[in-house]
Amino acid sequence: MTSPALTVLVVDDTAANRNLMAAFLAKLGHDVVFAVDGVDALERFEQRRPDMILMDLMMPRMDGFEATRRIRAAQGEAWTPIIIMSALNADADIVAGLDAGADDYLVKPVSFAVFAAKMRTIGRLQAMERRQRELLDRMQAISNAVIDGIITIDEAGIIQSANPAACAMFGYDNTELAGKHVSILAAPPKAAHPERYLARYLSGGTAGMLGTVRELEGERADGEVFPLEVGVTELQIDDHRLYIGVMRDISDRISQHAAMTENAARLQRYHDEQQREQELARQIMASQIDTDWLRDPRVHFTVMPARRFSGDLVVTACSPSGRLYAMLADATGHGLSAAISVQPVLPVFYNQVAQEASLAQLVGGLNTVLHRSLPVGRFVGAALVCLSGHSDTAEVWVGGIPEVLLLGADGRVRQRFASNHLPLGVVATAGEGCVVAQVRPQPGEQLVLYSDGVIEATNDQAEGFGVLRLEQVLEANDPARRIQALRIALAEHLAGASAHDDMSALLIDCAPHPDLSVLADPVI
Repeated sequence: MTSPALTVLVVDDTAANRNLMAAFLAKLGHDVVFAVDGVDALERFEQRRPDMILMDLMMPRMDGFEATRRIRAAQGEAWTPIIIMSALNADADIVAGLDAGADDYLVKPVSFAVFAAKMRTIGRLQAMERRQRELLDRMQAISNAVIDGIITIDEAGIIQSANPAACAMFGYDNTELAGKHVSILAAPPKAAHPERYLARYLSGGTAGMLGTVRELEGERADGEVFPLEVGVTELQIDDHRLYIGVMRDISDRISQHAAMTENAARLQRYHDEQQREQELARQIMASQIDTDWLRDPRVHFTVMPARRFSGDLVVTACSPSGRLYAMLADATGHGLSAAISVQPVLPVFYNQVAQEASLAQLVGGLNTVLHRSLPVGRFVGAALVCLSGHSDTAEVWVGGIPEVLLLGADGRVRQRFASNHLPLGVVATAGEGCVVAQVRPQPGEQLVLYSDGVIEATNDQAEGFGVLRLEQVLEANDPARRIQALRIALAEHLAGASAHDDMSALLIDCAPHPDLSVLADPVI
């Protein structure tokens, strides 16, 4: 792919060097701006804002070290790559140049091949940085347009950012909240709750608080206490945590509720109607799944939704040649929105299986329809398996959900297939870099697919179910009883606590198709 043309500022006090760089850059298809020393470079930088800078070190009036430092201080948020090109080759000079803010250091004379390679590398990095900046700007614009208040808080409780809706809700200017402790948003302590509960909740609270929506009290800048509906999620970035709080002023709703207590019967009728509509929606969604394939004796599964609707989907189907295709999909979130997100894959899945599509083709087709149908920020993690009719060959693809396990006849894990792909729907195509793992299972072995809700199921003591406990349950039970044993183990672990995510698992016996004798030879 041809790199886009860049505007490159060449800073060198020697005309021969400038001419050489101009020839190199023209051959690569880039535009050139010249500066003869550091002072001149600063002026050209402010005037033209070039895409890249090639900086000499030893120059009159201002050397390259100082010019690099000043350009770095003046560049703002946009990154301008600076490559030092100098005859100075001592380690101390190279270190000083990089410490001044340069991104690379080339020692003169430089061959055209090396120079061209460096330009391509820096160009790729710059393009990635620009795409990342555009994505951040888009996310910031979306956050600013949301009517609910959104704030981000670090582990120390310091507000990192607040969108305009949050600032207006609490009566602050758009720049006032960043850098302050989240406790300034909390209502004064009460006797029943001596701590400022909103501040504790927005700063992460306990594991059971995350992912839930609660009604709490906040305090505006003028001292007014008002009711809030608050949800907090956790974001792990490297070894740090950020907490994202979404808040809604529910003062009007609370007032209306108090004024409408006499209309309880009408509210009940509305609730009943909503329940009927949800049940109808659930039945319509369920009708799209071909349950006959799920009755295949080789298939064992469970789907345990956190709410009425499940964002987890388990489907299987056999191709005309006897290959068994299976998919466990997990849409972002849970409830009705997650259930709707995963529905578009069903017709594509069944159609591709009927056409004997390869597993890579199936993944590509599913990804295409989800990328077109889902809004930004919504995606579907999935694991897909294709088992040949004789069960002597299996293909596995995992993207965005826990690893797929191959259990030996003794119930122990013989092989693991980790997720090495993005979830479905994140990028426009999943074809590039799609790697399908191959395995030759033995009789009596099982393939195990499960969603992260299984291992992240958390009880009231904030203890997760975990991978180790899952594998112990699988090993301790016969193949036919493993799903039921897993359901029991999860129920005992939660001990009545509500699951915060949908929990699903799919086990496939590596055994020949029961009707293989009447089918053609399977296509691998």
